[in-house]
Amino acid sequence: MKDINKSCFMCGKSDCDGIIINGEKICKACEEKIVRTTITDSNYDVYKDELKLILFNEHVKVQLKKE
Repeated sequence: MKDINKSCFMCGKSDCDGIIINGEKICKACEEKIVRTTITDSNYDVYKDELKLILFNEHVKVQLKKE
């Protein structure tokens, strides 16, 4: 299992509770910000892009290795 004590992927805070998505930790504060963000919020695209990195970055690495 990967290190569960790693820092938050989004804010860098360490030693915090949170969720693990695709092996990356998101602290509770960032999770709350994501959940409460609406599509009209100025940070919507920032959070969306960060989540895309978490969700699809490994897939991209695997695809590049195959080519």
